[in-house]
Amino acid sequence: MGRSKKWGDKLKKSILVQYADMKEEIKDIRKRIEKTKDKIKFIEKGGTVFDVVSGTRRDGTFGSIKIEGFPKREYNKQVDALKRYLMILEKAETREIQILTEIEEYINSIEDARIRMIIRYRIIDDMQWKEIASRIGGKNTEDSIRKAFERFIEK
Repeated sequence: MGRSKKWGDKLKKSILVQYADMKEEIKDIRKRIEKTKDKIKFIEKGGTVFDVVSGTRRDGTFGSIKIEGFPKREYNKQVDALKRYLMILEKAETREIQILTEIEEYINSIEDARIRMIIRYRIIDDMQWKEIASRIGGKNTEDSIRKAFERFIEK
């Protein structure tokens, strides 16, 4: 096997790890979107906010002044954050599709059917080792499946 073939395999294998990380990143972005939506709903539900400050009233006397208003600055900040997160999510999902296409091509190029199944189940379907062993069947165990995957990746 030539040096460039080994290098190409390393790059292709690294994309498997990158894909797993990307899926976690997308989950995180979705959580941030939901949290921001909740903040926006909370602000909208609360409507106006009140505060009391000390100062000079219109009649010239000094004392407590009640201030009432909609928290427009915080609301706009959350709306802008939501727009940013939605754009980030769209870009990440587009990249995820591109990487998934590369992974499918790479998996299909692997000669060993067992390794193809292990990689597909683990990376694409996000299955646990125990589930993979059960799905493949035979004398495969959770540990044997995990070790086969690790040996393949380290090769």
